[in-house]
Amino acid sequence: MGKFSMSLMSPIVFAAMLLAIMSQSAAADEIRMKNGDRLTGEIVRVEKDMLIFKATYIGEVLNISWLEVDCISTERSLSAELKDNEFLIGRISCPESGSFQIEGLLLGKSGPIPLDQLLSVNPSTYSGLFNLGGSFNNGNTDTQALNVATRFKVRTRKHRFTVDAQYNHGQANGETTARNSSGSLKYDFFARDKIYTYAQSLTEQDTFANLNLRNTEGLGMGYQFFDNRQISLFTEAGISYFNQDVKLGEDKRNAAGRWAMGLDWVAASKRLQVFHRQEGYYISDNNSVILRTEQGIRIPLLDSISANVEVDYRYNQFPEAGKKKSDMNVIIGLTYQYAYW
Repeated sequence: MGKFSMSLMSPIVFAAMLLAIMSQSAAADEIRMKNGDRLTGEIVRVEKDMLIFKATYIGEVLNISWLEVDCISTERSLSAELKDNEFLIGRISCPESGSFQIEGLLLGKSGPIPLDQLLSVNPSTYSGLFNLGGSFNNGNTDTQALNVATRFKVRTRKHRFTVDAQYNHGQANGETTARNSSGSLKYDFFARDKIYTYAQSLTEQDTFANLNLRNTEGLGMGYQFFDNRQISLFTEAGISYFNQDVKLGEDKRNAAGRWAMGLDWVAASKRLQVFHRQEGYYISDNNSVILRTEQGIRIPLLDSISANVEVDYRYNQFPEAGKKKSDMNVIIGLTYQYAYW
């Protein structure tokens, strides 16, 4: 079997392969040197002609010149980027001197690849968060609200994968007043340092907006102004296709133009984080606009836990009969964040 192109994989494959990276075992990796030596331990990263290796027998991190390495093998799934911009994930084996193979759970084993075609191993940075928020009132009116949201992002030099999911539920006097959820998968390919193309899939459900299911698939281009621990800022534009299944009335299928932007900014270190994300669609069939925004602040409490105050806003210029154009949700809760750079 030959090498695999990540650009041909479905979003489901992306998510499954991300999980494969996160579920690595503790088995030892092995390095075979050109001078005949063998080292066992953990491959931390291969990047910029340098292999960073945590040796088992001395418990230290070694910096080894990549030019002195003859072969590597792992019992864990690692990400590998090739010089032709292909991105592979799986266990690495050594079929012969000066080459390697990668075997993934989903795509089988690649053919032998010359070692000098390997640009980097495990080069990714990743980050994510988990939000838990809501409210409770017991008195003249009994109300409860729950919001759960998560985001995971992994980035290499050329590739970025983002997974989002959110669920909202509200009750008043024992009756459900809000129930909606959404999930998205997105893949970005960086043709240049700041310019990228994307493919995204968004699925939404809203019981009280007459929406059984809305699936949106889109392609487009983006520009990443900044992307570091201090600030992340991007903007995107592209085309999308809506497929909507509604409770009452006719189902809808529309083509639309899409725009999006996102900002995550540590405005004051260990004191304040500001974020804003928006995603909008223009549907030419009826000259209408659909808009989703999320914005708020996080105030760090502990190393990885912050207080979260967030306002989610949804707007549909032509909603279903009897439904309002806009919907706003204020969320107060806690956020757990993690990152590796």
